Amino acid sequence: MKKFVFLSAIIALLLSGCEETPPEIDFKVPIIPLKDSTYIGTAPAPQHKAVLIEDITGVRCINCPDAAQKAKDIVAQKTSDSVVVMAIYPITIFDNFTHPYAGVPQLASNIAKDIVQTLGLPQGLPNGYVDRKIFIGKSDPVISYTEWINYVNIRLQEKTPVNIGITKEINNRKLKVEINLQYNTNALAGANHKYAIYIIEDKIVSSQTTQSGINPNYVHNHALRYAFGLTMGNPLIQTTVPGRTYVKQYEYEMPAEYVIENCHAICVVLDSVTNEVINVREIDLK
Repeated sequence: MKKFVFLSAIIALLLSGCEETPPEIDFKVPIIPLKDSTYIGTAPAPQHKAVLIEDITGVRCINCPDAAQKAKDIVAQKTSDSVVVMAIYPITIFDNFTHPYAGVPQLASNIAKDIVQTLGLPQGLPNGYVDRKIFIGKSDPVISYTEWINYVNIRLQEKTPVNIGITKEINNRKLKVEINLQYNTNALAGANHKYAIYIIEDKIVSSQTTQSGINPNYVHNHALRYAFGLTMGNPLIQTTVPGRTYVKQYEYEMPAEYVIENCHAICVVLDSVTNEVINVREIDLK
């Protein structure tokens, strides 16, 4: 009996000494669209291509407000119909930058974490991606915010094979968003694409580290809040050909902390292999 007690004590001691925090597991189940259809009709004329800037940022990052201003300047110069911005605050990865101040909204998320873990981690913040593309001379898609405009100009010269349409309905706080993906006359048969739909929010007041100290009334814009289905994109199953149209419709109960009139839905069509952005569009939810 004494031997049993002694062995039990040793085992308990070893277990307590080896205790560690388990890795974070994402139990998120892909969301099934309310409406999911496809058909082939007449190929439409092409939309102009729009470019996605993803600003990898944080609330305790002294230079992150400079990157946010740079993105704002680019949109003002190019128009919001040509450049879409999404600010992503990856949780835990850059905890010294993204850990929230007490009593203010939590902007860091696992959705943002999924994106940077998939595409590539920057050495520090602020940084970002332009169309999630690995440009010539680079080993990953991470782009310094001081270079965003150069690569935006390159990407705006590209043609897109897919036109993106987004519509929405809001009843109380229930959002219904529908996307219409039409493969235009630029489309090639057999393309391997996927789509992602995100919700972002503007005008979120929160504390922010700046070069002048902590600003308790800093305004965050384009903050990534939610992803419909898979964070990195939902597959388009049927064969892609000119004239192919996909219709996807989702529903979402907007959380009380989201200010709907400050929110936007973003639809991104991506290359399934490289994650490069093929086209992107944004719509206000107000």
